[in-house]
Amino acid sequence: MLDLTDAGLPVLVGALVVVVFVLVAVGWPHPHRRPVRIAVRAGQTVLLNALVLVLAGVLMNDQYLFYVSWADLLGSGSEQAGHAVTAGDPHAGGTVRLRSALHGSATLPPLPKPGQRAQTYTVTGRLSGLTGQVIVLLPKGYDPARATTYPVIESLSGYPGTPRSNFHGFALDTTFQDLVDHHTIRAPLIVMPQINTPNSLDTECVNAPSRTGLQTETWLSRDIPTWAAAHFRVSVQRSSWATMGFSYGGWCAAMLAMHHPDTYGAAMSLMGYFRPEFGPAYDPLTSGVGSYDLAHLARTRPPPVSLWLMASKDDPTAYPQLVAFLKSVRAPMSVTSVVLRTGGHRVDTIPPVLPEMLSWLREALPGFTP
Repeated sequence: MLDLTDAGLPVLVGALVVVVFVLVAVGWPHPHRRPVRIAVRAGQTVLLNALVLVLAGVLMNDQYLFYVSWADLLGSGSEQAGHAVTAGDPHAGGTVRLRSALHGSATLPPLPKPGQRAQTYTVTGRLSGLTGQVIVLLPKGYDPARATTYPVIESLSGYPGTPRSNFHGFALDTTFQDLVDHHTIRAPLIVMPQINTPNSLDTECVNAPSRTGLQTETWLSRDIPTWAAAHFRVSVQRSSWATMGFSYGGWCAAMLAMHHPDTYGAAMSLMGYFRPEFGPAYDPLTSGVGSYDLAHLARTRPPPVSLWLMASKDDPTAYPQLVAFLKSVRAPMSVTSVVLRTGGHRVDTIPPVLPEMLSWLREALPGFTP
């Protein structure tokens, strides 16, 4: 039997689609009785449509590895196999003092939708020149007239995805909010920027070497935090700022924290990787990835940040890179890793690990302590 990820499976399903399509086109078989003939045609049409959907699912799974085996697809679920803490102070992101890259504002602009928690903006970055949508999820009871400041999580969607993808991926309206309500962490302000401009382009969150190219890292690490600090009551200390993301967003989250420890004290990367994985349409780093190789950066110039990393053993991209990255970590970095026995590369692995992830964040950064 072909495994779910075997290269022959799309070929087999595609061949079945062609066969059934030909049968429908030539009208074979052709029973003499009209009711039987109608039933046969209807059955063939339903089968053809079902096979086309199966083929689309197989091709998507082959591309993104949502499920890595038949057992995984049929609901064996993901089980936590344990965690490991590598070198460094687990509070490195909060105890090491660096001059903050951010400055708050005494006067804030009005909210576009007063009284609503989700606020949507179109933002143009002063440094990057990029323009994109930003959704901000305010803590319950947020009042810009009060002096209370909040910690910030910059949440980054996977690819393809939009800022609103964060709501589903991180269960922001359900599991995540329940944990905040039960004082697992201090209620954060969650900033969800559009990563790619245009949204269809996989930039891997990097800056093109030429200033005339896309400066996506600058957009995410400088423009968005500066804009957020000027528009909301947020703490500007790095011990109150963290990034998080899934897959592509996980890579971006880890990279931003490691490249900009003066802004972020911690990052949470779920099934992310540790060097850019460009598609065929865009690769600005023609002379090599340089500091975008996070394992090399962790080994040679480790920044004082805390990382929480999750991967499943059957994820052929995230897990091997996680293992290599853990071997490279040096103080003053700190890394906590969670490895799932199975789970492929799926967003539904996130909600079960949120309690542990947020508990870790509370301990890693004092700004998130209730």
